[in-house]
Amino acid sequence: MKAVVLFLAGVVAMTLPACSSGKKSEQGAASAIPVKIGTPYHREDRQAVSVSGTTAAPDAPANVSFLVSGKVIQVGPREGDPVRKGQLLASVDPTDYRLALATATAQADMARVACERAEDEHRRMKMLFDSKSLAPNDYQKFRAAFESARQQVEQAAASEKLSRKHVADATLHAPVSGFIAKRAIEPGEMASPGRPVFEIVTLDTVEISVGVPETDVHLVRAGQKAEVTLPALPGRSFEGTVRLVNVSADPGTRTYMARISVPNPKHELRIGMVAEAHIRGDRTVKLLTLPVEAIVRDPQGATMVYVYYPAQGRAYAKRVETGAMHGKEIEIKGLTGDEPVILAGQERLRDGAPVSAIPAGEVPGKKTAAPEKGAR
Repeated sequence: MKAVVLFLAGVVAMTLPACSSGKKSEQGAASAIPVKIGTPYHREDRQAVSVSGTTAAPDAPANVSFLVSGKVIQVGPREGDPVRKGQLLASVDPTDYRLALATATAQADMARVACERAEDEHRRMKMLFDSKSLAPNDYQKFRAAFESARQQVEQAAASEKLSRKHVADATLHAPVSGFIAKRAIEPGEMASPGRPVFEIVTLDTVEISVGVPETDVHLVRAGQKAEVTLPALPGRSFEGTVRLVNVSADPGTRTYMARISVPNPKHELRIGMVAEAHIRGDRTVKLLTLPVEAIVRDPQGATMVYVYYPAQGRAYAKRVETGAMHGKEIEIKGLTGDEPVILAGQERLRDGAPVSAIPAGEVPGKKTAAPEKGAR
């Protein structure tokens, strides 16, 4: 009996280490994060220069102001409203200007009547002077009176014309078609000549003002096409054309200002939006691309990818630079092109985390259904 007990104790002692080792192995396999792995795609495409900037109106905004002073009695459109050329924007009380016009009109009528009388007297006196029946000094008096009356008519007509203009200037009209960007006047306020009260911008075409680095300015010229994307309009891209490249660099940033003209018929692009532009060059270059989903950012916002090391069974982060979009993929710099990069599942990774590769057709983190009984 004692021999049997010793035998059983030996069997238990041999079994415990084996069970412990098996549990550790299962725990190590369970801690590995499933990921999808692939390599960067090698392609040839036109060399691109990636720059950033902001949208702006192609022409300076139209600052609209009154030419006369007065109390504002009417204001029309507000910020964001579309306006047509010639549309009424605002008006001031025209009472004083209409009274001044009535006075100027009456004075002009009186001056014309007086001029007609002076002209008639001059005509009769000239007939007497020509017949030697009137002394030269007396004739010169009638002639001077007629000239003075004619000058008064001209002055009265000019005063009437100016008064009529003041009445017209009491109403403010849009000089161009566009959108109201700023409104700085309200009913009841006093308008003064020259103070801008409206700012009108056009949106049919916008321009992206960007800074091209000194090292890349030789690759950019007027007429090149550019792909424009905006964080405010995710998933959208717009095609523009480089309109000009400045000949002088900004002394602070050492960049050359370039303007990219972008058609905007639906007015989706607005003034002041942040934009990314990829200017396509004339030379064909070799480059690497990865799906956009493979790019992650560290806490500082730098772009990086996770590279898989099979010998260790782990993934390590590597910083990369991104470039132009190519369909659903993005250009990357900083890899040789042969590294196994994690394409899916990287959102759960940390630097040096253990990973396990899954077949390309499967999705990391999604359990595959067990095959039915009898299925192959």
